[in-house]
Amino acid sequence: MSIRVNYGVGAFGKVISARILMGTDIIEGIEAICQENDIESATIVSCIGSLQNSSFVYLIPDEISKINVRFSEVIKKEGPLEFIQGAGVVCKRDGDYETHLHGSMSDQWGQVAGGHLIKGGNIVITADIVLAEVQDIQHIRKFDDETGHIQFYPLEKDLQSPRKIEK
Repeated sequence: MSIRVNYGVGAFGKVISARILMGTDIIEGIEAICQENDIESATIVSCIGSLQNSSFVYLIPDEISKINVRFSEVIKKEGPLEFIQGAGVVCKRDGDYETHLHGSMSDQWGQVAGGHLIKGGNIVITADIVLAEVQDIQHIRKFDDETGHIQFYPLEKDLQSPRKIEK
């Protein structure tokens, strides 16, 4: 088995704790916080709350794809939903924010679902967020030839490509 990693080395900057208020999309709220505080790249340290509704995708088998998987059609769940946990990274793509957020939620019967959240489709009742700015690394989302999908590309300040581990 081989080990292959792309990475960058940086530091945490500002830490922001916030409550995203009712009627706001969770991703748009996170990105507004980052924009307001001049944060280009961040990690979502903690993300919990409740949702009015949710839109997400998850991986399904696809024998035609380079990596034998693709995203499902968009799944839409009506709430109220308990947002159990969200985790992700605030990135940029072509100069605009493109936050990569995964989350899990449960409905009123305790059924759990989740996946890759779709921007604009996850309206909160309330959400408690802790963000940590990542300094000296650009979090970029871009097309990856190997997988045929948009992927995370951590680019350290002053480098032309990520650091690599290949064993």
